[in-house]
This record gives sequence, C-alpha cells and structure tokens, in this order.
Amino acid sequence: MDDGKGSARSRDDVGQTGTGDQVRTAGRQAQKPILMDPTQHTAPIAVHNSLRIPASVTSFGFSTRKTGGHMARSMMLAELRLLFGAVPANAGRADYRAAILEGNALGKPTFSSRQKSEKHLYELYGLDPALALFRLLRRFAAEDPESLPLLALACAFCRDPQLRASFDLIEALKPGDVLPRARMEAHLAAAFPDRFSPIMLAGLASRLMTTWAAPGHLKGTAKRTRTLPVPRPAASTYAMLAGYLLGLRGDLLVSSVFARLVGADRDTILSHLAIGSRNGWLRLRHGGGVIEIDFSALLTPEEEALLHGPG
Repeated sequence: MDDGKGSARSRDDVGQTGTGDQVRTAGRQAQKPILMDPTQHTAPIAVHNSLRIPASVTSFGFSTRKTGGHMARSMMLAELRLLFGAVPANAGRADYRAAILEGNALGKPTFSSRQKSEKHLYELYGLDPALALFRLLRRFAAEDPESLPLLALACAFCRDPQLRASFDLIEALKPGDVLPRARMEAHLAAAFPDRFSPIMLAGLASRLMTTWAAPGHLKGTAKRTRTLPVPRPAASTYAMLAGYLLGLRGDLLVSSVFARLVGADRDTILSHLAIGSRNGWLRLRHGGGVIEIDFSALLTPEEEALLHGPG
C-alpha cells in the first residue's frame, strides 16, 4: 500500500517487451510494458486510460490512489525548493516531516497549515528517500537546480491521476493555442464522470493549469497559452527513469509519454541520455537498431531485484 511510511516491496510481473527496434536487457528480463502506444485524436481522451500504474510499483514511489495532491494544491514548487534547502540530502522520511511541522521550514503561519502542507507535499512527491522517484528527484534537483520544475512535474505525474489525465488535453494543444479554464473543466469532467462537483472541477482545473505553467507547458495568468518546455539532460533522464521503472524499454521508452511530458522528441532524449551516460547516471548503448538503457547506477540492489528478479 502507498501509505506514506514506505511500502512493503512486492515483485512485479516480468516479461520481455518488443518494439520495432530490437530490445536487449543484458540477460535480464524487463517488466511488461504498462504504457500502451498512444494514438492521435481530436477529442481529448484521458491519459489515465492508457497509463496503468499497478500496485507492484508503489514501492518505487508511484501511487495508485484515485485522487492526488492537485485536489487541494498546485505543484507547490516554492515549498519544495524551501524544503530541499532546509533538509539535508541524506535525510529520511521523518526528517522531512519534522522540518515542516516542527521546524516550520515552509514558513507557514499556523500548525494546521503546516500539517496540510506536509500532507499535500507527500501526496505530490512521496517525501521519502526509500522511494526511488523521490530520492532521485532530490538528487537531480541538486545536480541541476534549473531542472526542478520539470523534475517535480514528472514525479507528481507518477503520483497524481488528475495531473495525468490533464496532460492529454495539454498535449492536444498547439503552441499559441489558448486554454480557457472551462475547457480544462470539461476535459476533467469527461475523464472522471460523476466524480467531482462543478465547484471542485473549477478549483481542480485552475490548480492543474498553474502546475502546467510552472515548467513551461503554458504561459500567462489571466489567459493561459500553450508553450513548449525546454528540457535539460537531468529532466530528460529522470523522465526516462520513471518510464523504465514502469517496465518500458528501448524505443518504446524513448518515444513514450514520459519523453513528451518533458517536451523532448526522440533525438533530444537520446542526446540527453548520452550526456547522462557521461555523467555516470546510466549506461546507454545505441546503434544498429538497438537501444539499451541501464539505470542500475541509480538504483539500490533491492530496487534492481524488484525490477529484474534475483540473480
């Protein structure tokens, strides 16, 4: 279960995936792909229909909850920066909680507001280095602070079903298109039928649009206009790691929704992964129609065993 205290690790089903390119896994089986190939469409269809997050990956930091942090807040980027500045990189889950509640690292006026902020930050990011997604969010944010907006977006995307559903609408827009809040509300109502009241939809749509503006998918305040983010190697690598933890491999990974989430095409992703390989973040082999990506340098032995099985 995804309970905020670290989930008991369970083994994922494993299997070999195939794409147009040959996929090799260095003698180890990869998980079955969880992301189905996206299709082009004119009417927005919720992303959660094609991205399935099983309970077996919650120990990496993914969440299977039916609602996420955007029910109450946007991505809380300013608070996340304050928290990272106040808490040592080697801190544990209890340290993050104590920094917010006891140390008032976020500068909240009341204890109640501290509690709410801690709860929502946990919902968005996990706040536990035992979770690979949060631990590596913190690491990449330290190595490349400019990438934090896209890093935080990718992490929250793995934990928030409303954020995932909203991306399909964001992705359908062309640069320069205006996104009225009412259109986001209608999209969410279709994605989650009979789930939210009109008042809840209005607030949710507003918070999601604020989040999409932070890393550069939208710009403006009174009028939100579609723009394209500019990813850096850290953000691209982290997004690929998220897809890798879900079982995507080879060309299916570098062309997945996680690449589009950070605004990177296939060539940009491969270029950034090559930089990441030189930085020691991963091992990359690309040539002869083969793409091999190995993130074992970033993962613990327990996480490796969960991904690939023992041996």
